[in-house]
Amino acid sequence: MDDERNPLARMLILAGVLVGIGGGAWYVLQRPAVKPAAPAAVAVPIAPLVNDVRTPQYPVEAIMPPVATMPTAPLPDLFDSDGYVRDALNALFAHPQLAQWLVSEHLLARFVAFIDALPNRKVSSQLWPVKPATGSFFVQTEGDSTLIGPANSARYEAHAAALTGVDTAAAVALYVRLYPLLQQAYRELGYPQGHFNDRFVAVLDHLLAAPEPPAPVAVVRDDKGNWVYADADLESASAGHKLLMRMGAQHERAIKAKLREFRAALVSAKR
Repeated sequence: MDDERNPLARMLILAGVLVGIGGGAWYVLQRPAVKPAAPAAVAVPIAPLVNDVRTPQYPVEAIMPPVATMPTAPLPDLFDSDGYVRDALNALFAHPQLAQWLVSEHLLARFVAFIDALPNRKVSSQLWPVKPATGSFFVQTEGDSTLIGPANSARYEAHAAALTGVDTAAAVALYVRLYPLLQQAYRELGYPQGHFNDRFVAVLDHLLAAPEPPAPVAVVRDDKGNWVYADADLESASAGHKLLMRMGAQHERAIKAKLREFRAALVSAKR
């Protein structure tokens, strides 16, 4: 559970913009000369989620953001979209640390792959759309138990505040604007007949079902010296559930409330 590299708080900043707000395995980290084959999945999903259906359950065309929020300029190519996406994120969040949080290349492709992987037991760090978090995982000792310390939750104050303060309508409008690129990345990930919006809604539902363990939460060292949950059920949770839980119950509840807003926007106009 050492979470110096916990990416979800920062990913949710990106996901909040691309919303919903932010699998498998990203097929390439450099622009390919020819289209490569999709690699094997990083891990076996905890529960099956529908990925490959011809008719979308939640068609993105049914989402109706305000016309004034939709730019008319053409989208860039997926492999040349980083600057476009970064400018859009900066305009939406106006957060001084956002540029430091994001990776420099393939933001949308990494975002799609990361979202798809969250229900798995583990997520490869190669999929993260954000840089590893800095700082140490805080624990404290009480009697014979080692507990997650309150200071650990405080590390996510800036991330949680940025996410929960984002304008949902503007984030959804940007998501719709970028959706052709997200859909392209999703199909090239290995789902040639899948629909990213359907997968996104399914993963949002998965995140919303994350446990909210009351503090203090006990941890122990595993055989590799990493902190893991003492509770076997918590330790067996998906990567997405664990990443949310590590932010602390207060942040987890606040982020879930925002995720519910985004989910409602993605499905409310269902055909």
